[in-house]
Amino acid sequence: MKARYWIGLIFIILIAAYQFTKHQTDNQPVNRSKPKTIVTVSPVTRQDFKAQWQAIGRVVAKSSVDVKSRVEGQVSQVLFKEGALVKAGDILIQLDDSDYRNKWQQAKAVLDHDKAQWQKAQADLKRATVLLSKKFISDSDMSSYQAAEQSAEALVRQDQASLDIAARNLSYTEVKAPFSGRVGSHQVSVGTTIQAYSTVLTTLNQIDPIAVSFTIPEKFVPDLQKELKQAGIEVTAQVGNTEIPEIRHGVVSFIDNAVDSSSGNITLKADFSNPAGDWLPGQYVEVSLAPRTWHHVLVVPSQSLQQGPDGLQVFVIEQNVAKKVMVEELASANGMAAITGELEDGDQVVTEGQFRLNEGTEVKIAHTDVISSQATAPSSQE
Repeated sequence: MKARYWIGLIFIILIAAYQFTKHQTDNQPVNRSKPKTIVTVSPVTRQDFKAQWQAIGRVVAKSSVDVKSRVEGQVSQVLFKEGALVKAGDILIQLDDSDYRNKWQQAKAVLDHDKAQWQKAQADLKRATVLLSKKFISDSDMSSYQAAEQSAEALVRQDQASLDIAARNLSYTEVKAPFSGRVGSHQVSVGTTIQAYSTVLTTLNQIDPIAVSFTIPEKFVPDLQKELKQAGIEVTAQVGNTEIPEIRHGVVSFIDNAVDSSSGNITLKADFSNPAGDWLPGQYVEVSLAPRTWHHVLVVPSQSLQQGPDGLQVFVIEQNVAKKVMVEELASANGMAAITGELEDGDQVVTEGQFRLNEGTEVKIAHTDVISSQATAPSSQE
């Protein structure tokens, strides 16, 4: 009996000990802390920053026109080669001028006839003046002579106007280039009957000088307007798909009067010389505005900039915790960017690992990059 008693007691003690141990284990906190995100940071600096604004532009003609005739008629000659360079005043199309020449001759004959009548009326008036002084004719007769002379003069002026119209229409049978440029393809052939101010004969583009149209963000407009008023804005451009790009220098000649609300950009045009005519409308070129310097601005590595849902942002590390700061980029060069935002000189911005961060994420800094000296070499802006 004693043996059973002690065996039972020991069994009860073991069960009690197990339950106590289990209870202690279940109530003991488990250390399940989330691992910290590893990032690389770089300090914000405040310095002078020099960079170019760059954009892709499109070549546009300074002037472009659909060449049309100002009179109707039949094409008798096509005097230009397709795609040729022409000078202002060159004859492009010759119309059959027989009808217009006949009308000019008819108007000339009428004018000559009425001039003779006017000369006779002038002579009659001169004689009547003498007769009136001798009282051989009355004042009433004198008035008739004066009226006849004035009527003949008015008729001559009318005939002269008709002759001028006929001469002008005759000259319009020679369709001339209104300015120097490059013509397009033939739109009519010999024998084609064309309508005045309607039928397109060819197109003509002025290509020397030629313009390049490009856009820049609206945030640069105040500085550009200031530069344009002071000394003009120099621009360089080159065709990017050539083995040895030729860099040409031009000057901004136009800033649009409105910002495109859909893109936030404004259009500019710059004029370039194009004596060989090798730049053609519609061609793409790389445009660079002259370098500018932003004084005492915040500078960070470009790779720290991140496009977020609310705009451009960077992550700043404060006491190993990520904080999102909204910024605006002013310019970029050599992998660095000049920005504005609620940052201070010396703040640590994340340059690697920022795409894994959210506001308040705990981080571990693996490495700190040191910004080199001022970025001065021109590079891509947007």
